[in-house]
Amino acid sequence: MVRRLFGTVLAAAAVAAATVATPAADAAAVTPYDAWVNVSVATLWTSPTAPRPVDRPALTAPADIRGWLAHMDTATRRGLVGRVATQGLLGEHLTVVGMAQGGWLHVIATDQRTSLDSRGYPGWVPVGQVTTHRPLAATYVATVTTHTAWLLDDSNAHALEVSFATRLPVLRTSSTYDTVVTPTGVARRIAAGAVVVQRARVQALPKTVAGVVATARTLVGIPYLWGGRSGYALDCSGLTQLVYRLHGVTLPRDTGDQARAGRAVALGSRSPGDLLFYGGSSMTHVALMSTTARMIESPSSGLNVREVAVRTPAVVRRFV
Repeated sequence: MVRRLFGTVLAAAAVAAATVATPAADAAAVTPYDAWVNVSVATLWTSPTAPRPVDRPALTAPADIRGWLAHMDTATRRGLVGRVATQGLLGEHLTVVGMAQGGWLHVIATDQRTSLDSRGYPGWVPVGQVTTHRPLAATYVATVTTHTAWLLDDSNAHALEVSFATRLPVLRTSSTYDTVVTPTGVARRIAAGAVVVQRARVQALPKTVAGVVATARTLVGIPYLWGGRSGYALDCSGLTQLVYRLHGVTLPRDTGDQARAGRAVALGSRSPGDLLFYGGSSMTHVALMSTTARMIESPSSGLNVREVAVRTPAVVRRFV
């Protein structure tokens, strides 16, 4: 977790780094099986005992992410260090590898690369937030490009508010609404202006520096959240990972791993689109260079994603 930290207590982060996906005392291994996130945003916790009473809205199905964020002040958000591992979006694949009393599953988020586990990012989720129903295999996929967007039911009522970067199979399209399918096979409508529809194996947006920077700018104003990886709230590496994902580039989940990916760039040769890393022997913060003089970052609890003057980084990596 120290790989995503900036502006909080390093000692606490060091503890957090050692507690990712801590096995519960009553945990039992299971024969691995497939599952998929079945809420807008599923928070992966470091253990079943990590959530506090204030975190209850994040544990429900559907998850009340807006309510959760609204009831946390800055100090309470900082208390998520060592508790939250990462987050998964509606429809993302998980491998279930264990379970614990109280309805908890030990899972691997296979779409999130990490040095913690070769299979993907480990964490714990409430069983009610996942499904074993295999999602529809469709030729076309809709990717959400706004902060959030509503899935509408047959009566046009709001059914579920989904996050930026969520990918859902498409049944049909129109100029106003596209019809998509949830992981459990339910057809819902979503505003055509909130998504980009592409073939399933094609990235949502062009793989260009200008495109990456433009997408990052759309996220300015989203609040920082330790472990945040959604259009509701983001940590620094959650921001860079999701932005690049829309442009067809797969980055590791955490800052330290991202700092070892891509291509090394000399400090004096950095340019827009590059990722800028800060910290000592263990990188603690990442930002995306937006111009020759500015960068976009999700800085720390209590602050929002912002575009600011570039600070001299320790490491620069290039991905486009």
